[in-house]
Amino acid sequence: MALRETPYFTGDRLLTGHEHRSHNRCWRRYGTPTPLLIHTRSGQAVFRIEGRDNPQVMSPGDTVLWLPGVMQDFDCGGQSEPWELVWAHFHPREHWHEWLTWPRLGNGIARIPAPPARMRARIEDALLEMDSHARTTLPRACELALNALERALLWLDAANPTPSQLDESVQEAVLFISRHLDQRLTVREIADAAHLSTSRLAHVFKQQIGISPARFVEERRLDRARVLLESSSLPVGAISNAIGFSTQFYFATRFRAQTGMSPSDWRRRARPAATWRG
Repeated sequence: MALRETPYFTGDRLLTGHEHRSHNRCWRRYGTPTPLLIHTRSGQAVFRIEGRDNPQVMSPGDTVLWLPGVMQDFDCGGQSEPWELVWAHFHPREHWHEWLTWPRLGNGIARIPAPPARMRARIEDALLEMDSHARTTLPRACELALNALERALLWLDAANPTPSQLDESVQEAVLFISRHLDQRLTVREIADAAHLSTSRLAHVFKQQIGISPARFVEERRLDRARVLLESSSLPVGAISNAIGFSTQFYFATRFRAQTGMSPSDWRRRARPAATWRG
């Protein structure tokens, strides 16, 4: 029996689904006009690459991307367990293209293999939110769905196994620092968040970021201080508290060591008297 081509609806900016499949084979000889992204949550599937004999496997946590015009041919591969997948046909926003340079498996087909559990959970949460928004008729539903897809693509880019990407434990440490910058952070707390010993954290952090975790925390705090000094009327003491320094005196000392001037002098230089109101 001749293989019947799977239809494709071209009317939407975004077409999504979250399904459990047991049999259905999808085959489109010339692909689709837009990219197709498939993320496997559970079960397993196989897909075929034109010109190759051996099917490729989609395992839990894998995300596969078919570029426009590329043959799409995939199914459950005879597995007894249903294949749970989240998928999207989408029109990429212009700035998304640099995030889609994934490792290629064949002409126009790329894959991000299953990342560690925390990264995978972020990807799946974003994709499920995408599909949830796409199914509603609420105002701005498509925009909300596209924003969730954008978040998923950013996490997938972070999981892209290229030399330029940070180790997952370092990513977790950086995220923890950014979320708790107003608190009295210790290296032990950062290491616990990254599931590393303090010595291991110090090693991989210095290797990938170039500075120690403690130095990184201080630089992020002082970066934030400069923003607040230039864009708000908060007193210097309030800024010191907001960025996690133990005392205003210590904040001013560290700020001067990095910039060569006091916080107040920095504010006056950044916001001339003609525009300063605070």
